[in-house]
Amino acid sequence: MATVNFLRGVPADEALVPVAKAFSREYSNLLDTYGARLVQYQTAGLSDFNGFVPLKETLAQRFKVKGDPAKRMICSNGGMETFSLLLKAFPRGSRVATEALTYDRVLADIARHEHQVVGVPLAEDGVDLNALEKALGEGQIELFYQIGYHHNPTGLTTSIENLNQAAKLCAEYGVLHVVDIAYFELRYDGVGNELVDLEACPETSIIVGSFTKTLTPGAKCGFGVFPERVVEKMTPVIANTRLNPNYPTQAAINALIESGFYDQHLNYLVGLYRPRMDALNSSIAKYLPGVSAPHVTGGFFVGIALPGISDETAFVEALKEKDVVLAPPNVYAPGYKEVYRSQTNSAFFRLTFPFFTPEENERGIAAIGKTYEEMS
Repeated sequence: MATVNFLRGVPADEALVPVAKAFSREYSNLLDTYGARLVQYQTAGLSDFNGFVPLKETLAQRFKVKGDPAKRMICSNGGMETFSLLLKAFPRGSRVATEALTYDRVLADIARHEHQVVGVPLAEDGVDLNALEKALGEGQIELFYQIGYHHNPTGLTTSIENLNQAAKLCAEYGVLHVVDIAYFELRYDGVGNELVDLEACPETSIIVGSFTKTLTPGAKCGFGVFPERVVEKMTPVIANTRLNPNYPTQAAINALIESGFYDQHLNYLVGLYRPRMDALNSSIAKYLPGVSAPHVTGGFFVGIALPGISDETAFVEALKEKDVVLAPPNVYAPGYKEVYRSQTNSAFFRLTFPFFTPEENERGIAAIGKTYEEMS
């Protein structure tokens, strides 16, 4: 029986097969079209420090970005690189706010740049807005990073009202509001997500995203929409960090969007991942009754809080005997794990689901439920 490794937050293999074929076709076509210009350093009108110009234009149109895409868009080697370059543009030791439970690699990157993290608790529909306003009011915060649209690690579906209100609070205090939309186009329940209103607070609103989960992690392509003044601040940092991103990949992704393949593939992913998500939701309700976990509507992750589990390591080891892999996640803002444990008396675990079949998801959750029953 195959191990269900709930740490494996990667696309399903079935999702990558059509993408590999499409990339093979587009790389060949684009090299025929652009020749050496596509594999050169910056080429006027085609590419610059901030990305492949046609892709910036395509994404600006897709996300209804006003103004000149060259002055507002950055296309990079991944969503994390986009955010990391923004962090690098601030002096070391700057104060950066995040949700108190957030993406572990974001926390690691903030620490790498020697910035200070201010954790803001979550509410049922997103960030706790009262707590956010209090944190902003204390001053000296440069930016607030928020994961909208299928939160990582909790699986919450942040409301558009919460996102827009957070944006307004940040604008009021002159703080950049960075919304990570890595999962924005990966909603599986047929509802669809509404993009945060970038023009309501144009001097402080930012979105960053990537094609890691929608197309492929191997291609490494991300993007960001920024106020013009922020792009001006970041451009010399970008030039001194990596000169140029991967132009051939960005050109291929642009071609896939323009041809309609990208939107067709998103529809394919909905059909592939929805049964897996439904199995996850129904299995949590069946095998972990009463356990705190959101009803997942998209994305890649869900967080479960298990009351009474004080020894996380022992719980993880017991699960291994049932061929299920979990680990205590490093998703807490500094000092917040102790707060979370004291408030909930729970151990928190993050699970992924798209890689596994509905049957594997149910088997994994059933094993967690059985182990929890044995140890709580």
